[in-house]
Amino acid sequence: MNHNQEEVEKAVEHAEETVYQAQMNTSSRQLQSAHMQLTIAQQQISEFKQENPELSGDREIKRMEEHLRHLREAEEAVQQND
Repeated sequence: MNHNQEEVEKAVEHAEETVYQAQMNTSSRQLQSAHMQLTIAQQQISEFKQENPELSGDREIKRMEEHLRHLREAEEAVQQND
């Protein structure tokens, strides 16, 4: 699947929303949704970098990867507190 940077950004934003929802409502369904969206976003970033190796070091891509790492940490914290 061919991903453009805008689609990747939207996937990261959607993951962010689901993690925030999981923080507010720690139901197992919300946590599962957050985990799934984080996985989808990470997969899209990886595919984008494979499809566009010249952009893999792009500042915006690196920012999205860092943001995703922070979201994963937040998700893990919610799971530990559940």
